[in-house]
Amino acid sequence: MAREMWGRQLIHLLSSSQRLLKKSPRCRVPWLLNFRKTLPSLTRWHHTAPESLKCAWQLNDDHLELKYGDVLMRFDYVWLRDHCRSASCYNTKTNQRSLDTASVDLCIRPKSVRVDETTLFLTWPDGHVTRYGLEWLLKNSYEGQKQQVMQPRILWNAQIYQEAQVPSVDCQSFLETNEGLREFLQNFLLYGIAFVENVPPTKEDTEILAERISLIRETIYGRMWHFTSDFSRGDTAYTKLALDRHTDTTYFQEPCGIQVFHCLRHEGTGGRTLLVDGFYAAEQVLQQAPDDFELLTKVPLKHEYIENVGGCHNHMIGVGPVLNVYPWNNEIYLIRYNNYDRAVINTVPYDTVHRWYSAHRTLTAELRRPENELWVKLKPGKALFVDNWRVLHGRESFTGYRQLCGCYLTRDDVLNTARFLGLQA
Repeated sequence: MAREMWGRQLIHLLSSSQRLLKKSPRCRVPWLLNFRKTLPSLTRWHHTAPESLKCAWQLNDDHLELKYGDVLMRFDYVWLRDHCRSASCYNTKTNQRSLDTASVDLCIRPKSVRVDETTLFLTWPDGHVTRYGLEWLLKNSYEGQKQQVMQPRILWNAQIYQEAQVPSVDCQSFLETNEGLREFLQNFLLYGIAFVENVPPTKEDTEILAERISLIRETIYGRMWHFTSDFSRGDTAYTKLALDRHTDTTYFQEPCGIQVFHCLRHEGTGGRTLLVDGFYAAEQVLQQAPDDFELLTKVPLKHEYIENVGGCHNHMIGVGPVLNVYPWNNEIYLIRYNNYDRAVINTVPYDTVHRWYSAHRTLTAELRRPENELWVKLKPGKALFVDNWRVLHGRESFTGYRQLCGCYLTRDDVLNTARFLGLQA
């Protein structure tokens, strides 16, 4: 009894202090915050109904805690006001925010909260009411996002990919039907590579193929590149030499997203294309040497391309770590690996450099494992699309005359096409 009376007196004291705070230009009083932390027994969870434990909520000084199912979520009050989907705060026709975020009081706190079986209701000091579906909050909370992947993938080595028997898509189906295009994009999103068969072996038809899913990204190599081993550009690709596994345009601030290859003609031997799933190799490093994985996501490196051949004069520099991950779930989304174009390492102190070399060696060993190498022979009529943010490519040396064409595609447009067809991308 004495404890209950003591508790009621403290609650009265806190309520009086809150009224004083409203009159004060200061948002917080340190002694009061510390005082409140010593009273955990006075904080209680509110449930949607006495007989239901599916959803419960609790107000804290600066955030709302919401238990829904098995997930405990925490929402900052400013976040809850900023993401309001009411007609005055969000334009559902354009899917854009109407609320001026800078107008939200950084010390805002809901006046009242109510939760039913499906919806959270918050009433703000000015009387505005915000409604959130509980499923929407689960999907869009930090805690919910940590449990989700941005893009489902199937990581592969040569055996996994060959046993999957991923089909190629016929050119006519690819160009003329959404079903064929969707099948192609599903394969591409899952594996990072996809093939189209029966393509007329011309640069013009390859261009039509590429434009079916994306805008073509024009670069220093032009819109559609068309080359032989004549060393017409200052790049090893324009020779007959073997090329080790790598990703392209690491020297761009944003490396090209997708690369298209189509062999139009080859009169000679060799020249097989090498493909390696960089995400599969990175996952092996994460499992076996997590410290190396983390270092490769932290250390920024410069990649550089300098060209002075004929009328081509270029000096490109791109900066970024070898592995790029989403910080909330550690999901890898980009590998930037090219030993040919890596510039001088001058962006990290000496005591980190050696650890980086060791981590790089761990990743390289995985990338070079023979069981991770998928070798394919490109031939006229068979076009290959490669996710340049994920899959490394290379080639063996060759003899004779070999003519290739291709281009780079803008990643955003490829993913946009996939989402339009109902795929998660």
